[in-house]
Amino acid sequence: MVNKLPLLSHGILLPIREPMPVEGILPITESRRLLEPGYHAHENGWRSLPDGTAYVTSRTRFPGSTGDMVRWWFWWHSVEPERYALWFPYDHLAARSTYADRLHRTDLSHTQKWLGSTHRVTEFIGATKMTVNIHFVDPAQYGLPWEELKAAGYEAAVCAELRDGLVSNLKIGDFLHLWRKTEDGLELRSRYWLGGGIHYKVMGMKVGIDYLAGALGFKHRMAGDNIAYEHFIHDQTEFTNLASFLPGLYADYMDGKL
Repeated sequence: MVNKLPLLSHGILLPIREPMPVEGILPITESRRLLEPGYHAHENGWRSLPDGTAYVTSRTRFPGSTGDMVRWWFWWHSVEPERYALWFPYDHLAARSTYADRLHRTDLSHTQKWLGSTHRVTEFIGATKMTVNIHFVDPAQYGLPWEELKAAGYEAAVCAELRDGLVSNLKIGDFLHLWRKTEDGLELRSRYWLGGGIHYKVMGMKVGIDYLAGALGFKHRMAGDNIAYEHFIHDQTEFTNLASFLPGLYADYMDGKL
């Protein structure tokens, strides 16, 4: 259903069917480079590595949007499946927040309704149906304190650990979504690290199983070339689509129409 939603022009997408060079990967330990002005050599691309891990980078435009709209969206869409489906019709199936009891409270900020929560989502990545637990964390966990992000021109940040859909304390990846101010609104710079740093959390302690996950082929099944490419297409589609209606939807919310 991708061709029925807003997406990059065909001429831009075609070269990205090939993996980006390894040299273009931003290591998660160097996330602070996103505070630098300008752009990286590869803002749009994907790559899998021999150990099965994958990296995805994506840049999308959000004309007319603000940071407050983004912070609102990240709790509002989790109230019911129909709202989550707006984001990517057909491919987004369900989302459930562990902060369900906070979603209708008027004494909390937008951020307090999702930061620290876990969203259990079911969606299609390409032809593969997946359920994953998205645990939202402070960007400072990745070396990106909000004060420094703001000083670098960012208006919103949504960062998360990806956890397995069956074993909720098994971490299987990370992502960063950073919205930077532009002349006409915002631009979103996203980075995904899939299948790296795998570990269990037991009694608050991290138990690393990264080597074992690679040796058993778990990383290849979870990421690899196909998932990396499809994840890139999914990100471009869902966020370009979100950008197309977010300002209008937020205006309706503010006017009491939702």
